[in-house]
Amino acid sequence: RPMEVSSKKPVSRARTVVELPKRQIRDPRFESLSGRFNEDLFKRSYGFLSDYRADEMKQLREQIAKTKNIQERERMDRTLQKMISKQKSKERDDDRKKLKSEWKKSELDMVKRGKKPFFLKKADAKKLELVSKFKNMSPKEVDKVLEKRRKRNAAKEHRFMPYERRSA
Repeated sequence: RPMEVSSKKPVSRARTVVELPKRQIRDPRFESLSGRFNEDLFKRSYGFLSDYRADEMKQLREQIAKTKNIQERERMDRTLQKMISKQKSKERDDDRKKLKSEWKKSELDMVKRGKKPFFLKKADAKKLELVSKFKNMSPKEVDKVLEKRRKRNAAKEHRFMPYERRSA
């Protein structure tokens, strides 16, 4: 017997006559079927890409030196700067992860010896990162960075100063 459809609702142009099974779409990033993500294995497997990027940057520098067209040179410069900044941010992330893993190892050792476990907060992690950053710098570089920071903070404070006193 045919299904009764209400006459009150407007009929759509495309009516589903036969229900077809819906295709299930899976995202491998969130599926357990794909297995767990092993970052170390990934880095080892695709480590050759960093070598490719370094070669690409070298070739780009050579092309910039040879190119006489100003617009083309500016475009290449922007590309090179983008690649350099990506590389630096990746190095910073690697350093951050390395620092965190070292801290976790030392904390685990202390927990095994009987210390109560302590979990690193974001602020403490940033402090650790700053300390390691300044350890790797020479005293001149440290002074330079601190001077820049002082100037930036002074500029921020200056922004909130009133231009003139108004009588109320």
